[in-house]
Amino acid sequence: MKPSAQPGHIDHIKQTNMGVVYRYIDREGPISRISLSKKAQLAPASITKITRELMDAHLVRETEFPGLGFRGRPAVGLKTDCDGWHFLCIRINRGELVFALRELSGKLLAEDIIAFPVDSRDFVTLFLAQVDAFFSRNHRITERLTAIAITTDAIVDPANGIIRHSPYYQLTDLPVAEILYQHTGMPVFLQHGISAWSLAEYFFGAAKECKNIIQLVIDENVGAAIITDGALLHAGSHSTAEIGHTQINPQGKPCYCGNHGCLETEIGLHHVLEMAAQFL
Repeated sequence: MKPSAQPGHIDHIKQTNMGVVYRYIDREGPISRISLSKKAQLAPASITKITRELMDAHLVRETEFPGLGFRGRPAVGLKTDCDGWHFLCIRINRGELVFALRELSGKLLAEDIIAFPVDSRDFVTLFLAQVDAFFSRNHRITERLTAIAITTDAIVDPANGIIRHSPYYQLTDLPVAEILYQHTGMPVFLQHGISAWSLAEYFFGAAKECKNIIQLVIDENVGAAIITDGALLHAGSHSTAEIGHTQINPQGKPCYCGNHGCLETEIGLHHVLEMAAQFL
């Protein structure tokens, strides 16, 4: 077995520790190195080395903050340095693409909503063309792009970056993350819209202080996401909380997943409006 495949490989441990330290600085900064050492359960020397590397990469910076209960000179702590570091969000909707360039702090820098009525044969070519066009329009502020995130209301394999089935474009097993990575050189992350929404609520929204979350969504799509002990519940390649494609009426309408009468086709907003129109 290659050394890189070993669970305790030194590079993997270093990367994990750096991620833990950065996460605490992001959530609780400004935070002192002493407090950081206690929370991350790492030796002070390791904290010093990791924070120095993060500062050299301009990901964190030192700042003064008043120590509670102490007089005199303010304490020196660490906080994230989000200025200049960007990530691109791409939302694949029905007939449109939404591009949003944001700083790591979440501040919106540029946003475009592009009409995208294409069929599956032209999807990849036109999708990449729209990505290139967005970069061309915003080339002055995309020099420090760190990653690209894609969300869509489709059956996805987020672990491998694959769109299994789409309700909008008749896509099947499209490795969209790998295609975009090969095209841009940026790391690409794919997630279902509801799962991404739940993660956003966990990190930044109303559920920020909660460790366990269940979110149910009924609109154009029907779905659920579960976060337990701070981690999104999934089975490696698919969501374990998939309820939208639970078959409840075998004689119902055909669904894009291949079944008939899925929960999404029975109680989705579009179906409810159709039934209301019939009753009226």
